Amino acid sequence: MFYLLVAFFSPVFGALATTIESRLSNNIFKHQTTMIFYISLMSWVFLPLCLFFGAPTIPSQTAIFCYLGLALIDIIYLYPFYTAMKVIDNSIVAALFSLGQITIPIMSFLFLGEILNLEQYIGFTIIIMSSVALSIKGTRIPKLSKAFYYMVFASLLRAGYIVLEKYALIEDENWINMVVYPSILSGIIPFSFLFVKKWRKDIIKNFPPYYTKFKIFAINEFICYLELVTEIYGISGLSPVVSSAIGAMLPMFMLGFCYIGLKKFNIPLNEKITKQQLIKKIFCFVLILLGVVLVVNQ
Repeated sequence: MFYLLVAFFSPVFGALATTIESRLSNNIFKHQTTMIFYISLMSWVFLPLCLFFGAPTIPSQTAIFCYLGLALIDIIYLYPFYTAMKVIDNSIVAALFSLGQITIPIMSFLFLGEILNLEQYIGFTIIIMSSVALSIKGTRIPKLSKAFYYMVFASLLRAGYIVLEKYALIEDENWINMVVYPSILSGIIPFSFLFVKKWRKDIIKNFPPYYTKFKIFAINEFICYLELVTEIYGISGLSPVVSSAIGAMLPMFMLGFCYIGLKKFNIPLNEKITKQQLIKKIFCFVLILLGVVLVVNQ
């Protein structure tokens, strides 16, 4: 039960971090690679805080390859993710992460030997259908937005990430390692962007805006750290299926943060809060919540 409670904090921190990153991506950096480079610079800064919970150990060779794979996925998925945030509402982008969940039961069965019951399959179906409904434009002829296709790729990568994460935890048996090693690697990998001339020029060009907004980046990284710790500790005692279902609650919190930012603090965010849009989103979120309950209540 404690693992479940901790895991529920992950989408809260994730929603807050995604809201901040959306603001930075849409208003400061035009190119996604530049955003990824600067957002990854401090991925190791708060790692020493893990020492309050335990110490990292020397991982096995298999675990090292898992950590490298996790770090690569953690960088690659950001490109379609940030691209989608330039196209459609933040909360809808977050909801579309659920699309990849359709592969999690299959991968969990193949690599971890986990089998879902009927209620969990129904819950997953509800979550996925509600997420697709959020991306449909218009009321007559269903038309999927560009963000749908971007997020299909991003969500499939994240689905693989969750299953690989659980596999590495079983292999290494130390959740502190899961926090430390992939974070260090994902902080190093973006430096390879500097070898691409076009990307390097844009990164150098945008250093002044990064320096000006450094405090915001630091706050965002601390929130991302809290999201990472709660997610990993939660999944260390839960199945990937349950963990990913809990993560499907992220868009609900995002809508709340965006509403507060727009209405209370007048912060311009990429989120439509019209009455019609709000009703549609709340209806879909209620269905997603129902799906989460069915998956978690195993």
